Amino acid sequence: MKYIVLIAFQISALFIYAQGNINGKINDQNGLPLVGANIVVENKTIGTTSDVNGKFKLEVDKLPANIKVTYIGFQPKTIEVENQSFLTIFLSESVDIKEVIVESKVNTTELSMVNSLQVQEISSKELQKAACCNLSESFETNATVDVSFTDAVSGAKQIKMLGLDGIYTQITQENVPLIRGLSSAYGLTYVPGTWIESIQIIKGAGSVINGFESFAGQINLEYFKPENTDKIYWNFYTNSESKFENNLQFAKKTGKWTSNLFTSVNYHTKEVDENENGFLDMPHIKSVNVLNRWLTETESYRINLVGRVLVDEREGGQIRSISNPYKVLIDNTLLEFNSKSGLKMPYKTGKSIGLQSAFRRHNQAIKFGFTDYNSLQESAYLNLIGQTFISKIDHLLKYGISYYADRYTENYETTNFDRVDLTTGIFTEYSYTSPSELTIVAGIRGDYHNTQGFEYLPRLNLKYNPSDQTVVRLSVGKAMRVANPIAENTSYFASSREFEIQDSLGVEVAWNYGVNFTHCFKLFEREGSFNADAYRTDFENQVIVDIEDPTKLRFYNLDGESYSNSIQFDFNYELFDRFDVKLAYKINQVYSTYDGEKMLAPLVPENRALVNFAYATNHINKWMFDATWNYIGESRIPYHPLIEDNKTVSDPFYVINSQVTKKFKTYDVYLGGENLLNYKQENPILGGDDPFGSNFDASIIWAPAVGRLIYTGIRLKIN
Repeated sequence: MKYIVLIAFQISALFIYAQGNINGKINDQNGLPLVGANIVVENKTIGTTSDVNGKFKLEVDKLPANIKVTYIGFQPKTIEVENQSFLTIFLSESVDIKEVIVESKVNTTELSMVNSLQVQEISSKELQKAACCNLSESFETNATVDVSFTDAVSGAKQIKMLGLDGIYTQITQENVPLIRGLSSAYGLTYVPGTWIESIQIIKGAGSVINGFESFAGQINLEYFKPENTDKIYWNFYTNSESKFENNLQFAKKTGKWTSNLFTSVNYHTKEVDENENGFLDMPHIKSVNVLNRWLTETESYRINLVGRVLVDEREGGQIRSISNPYKVLIDNTLLEFNSKSGLKMPYKTGKSIGLQSAFRRHNQAIKFGFTDYNSLQESAYLNLIGQTFISKIDHLLKYGISYYADRYTENYETTNFDRVDLTTGIFTEYSYTSPSELTIVAGIRGDYHNTQGFEYLPRLNLKYNPSDQTVVRLSVGKAMRVANPIAENTSYFASSREFEIQDSLGVEVAWNYGVNFTHCFKLFEREGSFNADAYRTDFENQVIVDIEDPTKLRFYNLDGESYSNSIQFDFNYELFDRFDVKLAYKINQVYSTYDGEKMLAPLVPENRALVNFAYATNHINKWMFDATWNYIGESRIPYHPLIEDNKTVSDPFYVINSQVTKKFKTYDVYLGGENLLNYKQENPILGGDDPFGSNFDASIIWAPAVGRLIYTGIRLKIN
């Protein structure tokens, strides 16, 4: 495939510069692109302007030809063009212009009014409102994604979206699969927050182009690109539990190939047991994470290469002073390479072709007490996407083929669970944008799995703008996935439960239906927005994770109903200059059938609310203040003999986080706190006095297991 793509690039290059076409780029003396420069042919009425990247395309009658380039504040330049080679033109400043500081306000979280899908974009500025050491902490000021601990001993976190576990949300990096398989349990902590330029949260089934696994939605990460990041960026973080994190990033901005180098080191070895229950509040961590991106682009093609290496070691469990302690050891080694290559076809409007690929080797070794789990995942992913238009550019057609190959070598205790998943899919998606502001996106994909057979996955998204300030969306779609029951539920290793897995677990399949209303408004000359949406996910088949029996963890195919209903309201408003208020309320009702009985899913709060205040002083935000109040409502607690008073419903509680940032010219200093009310779940480790006994369980978590945490750090930027 690599050679086919290279040959395609070479063939396309033969047709890039047809006679009569001039292509180039306009830069200033420092190599920065000039947007809106005028390029005209002398003594002709032919002309054009440079785009946001400084690039232009000019059609002429014949070559050679003289072109004149002008730009306000720069000396004009006349050039004789004899052939079709790509031009890079540098303009010199004609006058000295004094520095002018322009201040503007950009929302750090935005709801798209133009995308046919419901997309919420979180910028890096929003991520900096909290500690955001990794992806799992990137949603502290966001109401759409819920984050909680999976157990009280490993420090792993899980997300929920539309009330469903994170395994039903497709998590990608620049639309290439990121968290799936063995990374489901701990993968959220493997992406440092400082690497992330933005996060797009898409509710509902989404587009068929991105794959078949999106049940509740998609979370897509965009890493910083060389052209829009600092040459050197350093972030140092430490907290009251003596955890240290050091992130150092470099950018190569010039040359044919530009590049980013991201590095992250986590270190935590202090023994902390504030609960005095004999267990570490947070595990010891030694982690090294390195990612390198290489990017090249011309008028006709773009190539993006990314390689990553991760080594992560965690040690938790009981403190050292206890004889024969219960130990938790988690080792992960990850090697990853992915690429995105695209042919732009600049002379064929609306037409392009691209190839995405990803290769991964993930080795995982886990030990909880006497429980041993060793696993290896070797994966390959290819996604070939073509785009064209039908008759007019308003009718856009995308099509392609995808291939997923996953080999799992799993050993749990003395049992092997080895398997190979091969999934081949074809897809097509039609988009129509009407003059009346109606957009229709209809897609279908068919995927064949080597053991589960064939599945059709249709999806439809409708968007209508009654006005420039209002959008209404409707969506329906079908999704599928192959469950990894052990790898996705390693948190239950922190218990004495015995695993029981039904033979021939089927592929999980569900329909998602959604409606969304968004309105932007001005009140007292200040901007605000209101958003309301409702989604239902209805399972045709699901692998049920049954923890109703405190001695067992059972996996079996759904026999009955299983669905999730989610309703959310969001309100954003600038109360006064540079003081933003964000309000959100969410209702989740998640039901499944456990051994023939329909019940609320355990440990899923039915009601949640969020209030966020953000204030910045003037003069380029010298001081920034942020505070977030979270309300977490009741959830059903599964039966366990050691839960006090046979409690079946958790108590509602509040969590408050806050941060203050002082900005200087080249660096920021921040100080913050998490869980400032110090609310903790009482007795999160059941049977902790006998962790090798039959009643031990540290996996029934509905509230924070760690109390108040104070942190501080510094961000240094060098351009």
